Amino acid sequence: MPTFLGRLALVASLAIGLCTVVSAAATLPATANVDLHESYTLLMTTYYSKVAPQTLLDGARAALNAQLRKHGAKSQLPAMRAGSDSEQNLNQIDHAILAAGSETHESIVALTYAAIEGMATSVHDRWTTFFTPKEYAAFNEALDPKDISGIGVLIQPGGKGKYISAFYVVPRTPADRAGIKSGDVFLSVDGKSTEGMKSEQAVSLLRGAPHTVVHLQVERDGKPLPGPIAITRSEVQPPTVIYKMLPQSIGYIYILAFGKDTPAEFDVALNRLQDAGARAYVLDLRNDGGGYVNSALDISAKFIQTAPIVTIEERGAHATTINADNEAIPPKPMTILVNAYTASASEITAGALQDDGVASLVGEKTFGKGVMQTLTPLPDGSAIKITTAHYLTPNHKDINLKGIEPNVVVAENKDARFGEIRYDAQLQAAVALLEKKIADSKS
Repeated sequence: MPTFLGRLALVASLAIGLCTVVSAAATLPATANVDLHESYTLLMTTYYSKVAPQTLLDGARAALNAQLRKHGAKSQLPAMRAGSDSEQNLNQIDHAILAAGSETHESIVALTYAAIEGMATSVHDRWTTFFTPKEYAAFNEALDPKDISGIGVLIQPGGKGKYISAFYVVPRTPADRAGIKSGDVFLSVDGKSTEGMKSEQAVSLLRGAPHTVVHLQVERDGKPLPGPIAITRSEVQPPTVIYKMLPQSIGYIYILAFGKDTPAEFDVALNRLQDAGARAYVLDLRNDGGGYVNSALDISAKFIQTAPIVTIEERGAHATTINADNEAIPPKPMTILVNAYTASASEITAGALQDDGVASLVGEKTFGKGVMQTLTPLPDGSAIKITTAHYLTPNHKDINLKGIEPNVVVAENKDARFGEIRYDAQLQAAVALLEKKIADSKS
């Protein structure tokens, strides 16, 4: 049984442990070695609470033993004993990975990933996790969708006997430049009727190679527009922000996620609604699981003059309060829609605007994720996400595992269609509250 510290000793009387000889000179592939060592160091030095080295070694061993069982091995890795020397601790994990590889013939890279995930899991924090390159790419895609080639419109089916229509036109895209408006009905695409067509079929017709042209026959307000509209396709980034003007000049902005480009998209939405004469705003954060903290801070600062936005508590109880920078737009009545899936960065914005008296929250209690993670890309395209801070709302409320209570509680109606007043009871309540505020301001 190898000692995993360089000297080898085979002990026949012990039934436990792997009887696998690992050369003292054997090492992990370079990138796997860096991934493992950097992840260990980050967990030891940046996790919100102090982590014992033994915890990480036990976590790595448990994950590797799970791999052994998965491959039918009857033996298990012996316990590793942590010391004060990080290099010696890491050498033990290195050798354990190599021993598991010899026994299972599994890829050393895959086993390294398992060991890192085991270390991340060992701190018992659901938000601290390891991403393989494929998982990391999917994570990024959710926050910052890749460009697609099309015209820049979100569509919705009309149902049996009805036509496809434009639910939302992305600003500064071919459809926007061609004058397509939300609510426009597409009677045909390149001469093919969309009557009864499913969304997937329409999307396949609207998308195409950049610089190619698609012809739309459009109906607006019940009247066909004269002649087809020719639109040249281009690369379009799927939006993380959608907006429209509701009756009574109430601007509606729905943030789907807090990505890197979300503040810029939000600025466009806000500017267009202001230019159109918005008298109040509904900010929809339902089903928004969060994203980048900086994006939440930037958007919150649009509505808060100089008051605090959030207080961040890092390792060692070091606290930092972030204040708005006095660049907010003129105040107008505002409501924020929230539900049980409003989480993390979304709760930073909701909590800040509620505590600072800028907006009333309407809907249901939020998720309750009052912690922040630092995401570190690793050399081979994988990444590790570690909880490095807790946050408090401006009134120093800790919402973690508690959530934020709305000012007006409204349950989501059955078959709700977010953003459509007729089919959205929570939006109806938010609009009614704003209409009252607008009326009160005139009296």
